[in-house]
Amino acid sequence: MPQAQHPIVGLAFILFLIWLIFPDGEYQSGSLALSDLAAERLSRFHDALDVLNTSHWGDFTPAPPPSEHDDATPSYLNLSGFRAEDNLAWEDLGRFRERSLEFSRHAIPPVAGQDLWDIGQGEAVWMNASGTVHGEWIRREGSVPRGYDSYNLTHNATGMDWIGDKSDWARNITGKFGRMMLRIDGNKTVSEYEELVEDSTPVSGGLIRSVKGTTTIEDTDGSGHNWEMRLWGVHWPHQGVILMTTTSEKFEGIFGLPHLTPSEDFFQSSQRLLNQSLARTIARKEENIYVDQTMPWTSDLENPMYTTNPSPHCEYIMYAQVHPPGQQILNIDMDDISRDTMESIIGAIESELQSPQGAPIPKVPKLQMSVVIYSPDCAFFLESKGPPDFSPSEAHHLMGMKSEVHVYQIKTWILVYALVVFAQVNLLKNQIKESCTPSTMGRVSFWTTAIMVMVDGMTFTAAATWVSSAAATFLPTLALLFSAFLSMCIGGSFLAKIWEVQLPEARPRRDRDRASGNSGSTSTSAASSAVLTPTPTGAGPLLPAPVTASRQARPPSPPIIIPSDQDIDAEIADSAAAVPNATTGERTAPAPQSFQAIVGRLILFSLCIIFLAISSTTWYPSLRCLFLNACTLAYLSLWIPQIHRNIIRNCRRALAWPFVLGQSFLRLLPVAYFWVKEDNFLYAQPDRRAFVFFCAWVWFQLLVLAAQDIVGPRFGIPVGWTPEAWDYHPVLREDSLEAGGLPIGLVSDDNSDPDQATTTPTSQDDDDQTKKRSSTRTMDCAICREILEVPVISAGDEDSGVAGVFARRLYMVTPCRHIFHSACLEGWMRFRLQCPICREELPPL
Repeated sequence: MPQAQHPIVGLAFILFLIWLIFPDGEYQSGSLALSDLAAERLSRFHDALDVLNTSHWGDFTPAPPPSEHDDATPSYLNLSGFRAEDNLAWEDLGRFRERSLEFSRHAIPPVAGQDLWDIGQGEAVWMNASGTVHGEWIRREGSVPRGYDSYNLTHNATGMDWIGDKSDWARNITGKFGRMMLRIDGNKTVSEYEELVEDSTPVSGGLIRSVKGTTTIEDTDGSGHNWEMRLWGVHWPHQGVILMTTTSEKFEGIFGLPHLTPSEDFFQSSQRLLNQSLARTIARKEENIYVDQTMPWTSDLENPMYTTNPSPHCEYIMYAQVHPPGQQILNIDMDDISRDTMESIIGAIESELQSPQGAPIPKVPKLQMSVVIYSPDCAFFLESKGPPDFSPSEAHHLMGMKSEVHVYQIKTWILVYALVVFAQVNLLKNQIKESCTPSTMGRVSFWTTAIMVMVDGMTFTAAATWVSSAAATFLPTLALLFSAFLSMCIGGSFLAKIWEVQLPEARPRRDRDRASGNSGSTSTSAASSAVLTPTPTGAGPLLPAPVTASRQARPPSPPIIIPSDQDIDAEIADSAAAVPNATTGERTAPAPQSFQAIVGRLILFSLCIIFLAISSTTWYPSLRCLFLNACTLAYLSLWIPQIHRNIIRNCRRALAWPFVLGQSFLRLLPVAYFWVKEDNFLYAQPDRRAFVFFCAWVWFQLLVLAAQDIVGPRFGIPVGWTPEAWDYHPVLREDSLEAGGLPIGLVSDDNSDPDQATTTPTSQDDDDQTKKRSSTRTMDCAICREILEVPVISAGDEDSGVAGVFARRLYMVTPCRHIFHSACLEGWMRFRLQCPICREELPPL
């Protein structure tokens, strides 16, 4: 009969249909509300753009501190955040400009007492600053304190219902130091303009482009939060200057950005570029106002949609100076070449990176920037850590790589990782050949293989997710996807065979549970007493009783009589109802879990780990580090289940050593890349101490496996902690002859000549040789027909320690008292668990 479907499945299907059919009204009302809000915001952007078009250099000169320039007349702009009534801490704007110019002039030092950077004649820098840099920052206080209670946001941004404006704002950095990562994406179109030369130093160089940046600031010393935001601005390639700002409902930073530049030349170039680019963006948003509901120039990456209930956060203005590429890396002496020649060399490198033609280029230098960040509403500064305030040996500001080099490194790593997974597949294939029989598969730990398959499945999931959006990394990701798929499928099939072979091991346990449940019956008591009754000779059996010794006889099934109407099913149902013990008399043991259920749980657990790893990017750095280290430690503990199974089954070695050593090395390689390499493509902070601990932990597991192979799987384990198992390498003593402890074939062979037995040794050397001859007996191995030397300890002597352990590894004794070479019997038992001589069943290794 077909199984009835679960009611939850039908309910889920009905809810899906309701969601699919009836979302139109609510969606349209929400879309209209967002469209009205977007139209209002775009109208305000039009007004802000008009202010930018009609303003001139010097229109925004906030009031200086009271102690200086008391006769200065302040002036403000009619922009949100740039008005006098907004009460932002613009007193530090001059300090921000001075500090920015100081960083730029230090990056491009003066020559012969002349600041070449001011006139645009300094060292050549990267024309395209697209890339990712990271480093440390330090916090400096502003001259005036500001807090969330210093502002009236309802007055600053009318029509907004602010959430959380009466508590500490987001992005408020309170620590004294931390880490920062900055990713710059520059527009490929470069605009050229005529620069001003009279009384307008510093000049900007005549070129400008639009850029956007994404920065992540870790407040490790303060709140412990990671703040991620997006900034928009412009880039002057000749000078290497990048000026960006955040934009929100209470701060129209992108429209006031030209007034934050160092000089009039920077102001006019940025004003001209922003007038064109901002107008195009507003026109495009107005055309797609019912389709595109994202707010332009937003700094919030998580919630870019229009909203009437924003949450306040600190605003940022960032000034970044691109440093010249290192001449020592390019092997070029600036005294021998001119600035134009250096520009042509840098241009050739950038051209080859953007459009590879196979031209020989030197090693690409790193991308370096110095950064000054000013928060006008929260009144603090963040500066990248480096010269001139810190020595070069302590910090180098923000270091990283260009975007083309970054993409190349990602492609290389993915391709190498794909080769590593292919090597893992090859090792697994060879191990499957070694463990091709039920006897050998019974030795392999199910959970050791499951850990490998689960991690390979997570790699396949990540590659399958990334390959759909991969552009330049599509082919390497496809190779990784294919290799992970092979490893997952081959490992999964091997795991299914292991589960099928090891499933009967749970049956004796279920039989014991069933017998303990029926312990009150007289038949069970009688059977137990019969088993525990000693033999008349007083000697107990050498092997445990067979499984069928205590098995209870089944009650006879009632006969089934076929009725005249041929309804056999009804007759069987009536017979079952007539015998109550058939359904209620005995307690039915629960059926073991299926392999599909185990695989489903492994997949669900893997998905949970993936989701937690993704969400950990927003956790505290210490908590994220603890989580990743714990996951890596659990992953690299893959040999612990195999060690446990070796102890339980009394098995010396279940896996081939090339497989164990190869898998350990290959699975440590990806961990070494992120935990050791400084400039990895994820810019993860290395933790070499943790990696050393991981290596020591894996090495310890390998040492335990080697000790189990050499000394024994239960060496140092108390006897009561492990179940009974046959020892194929027992200690053979002469005093066990009467008890039947010696194998067959050694009983009648005393390995002594009658003439030599009656000869009295004449010296101490002859006595030692006689004892040595009497402690070793020989016989023929029934498998290979070669001589087998077996050490037998004389009566009253002790075991010979480590030497005796190695000697016992050369032979194996079966429960039926037959003895063989270890290699011969192990090879035989790979295919058949029967004694080669008497065909008695043998316990597995």
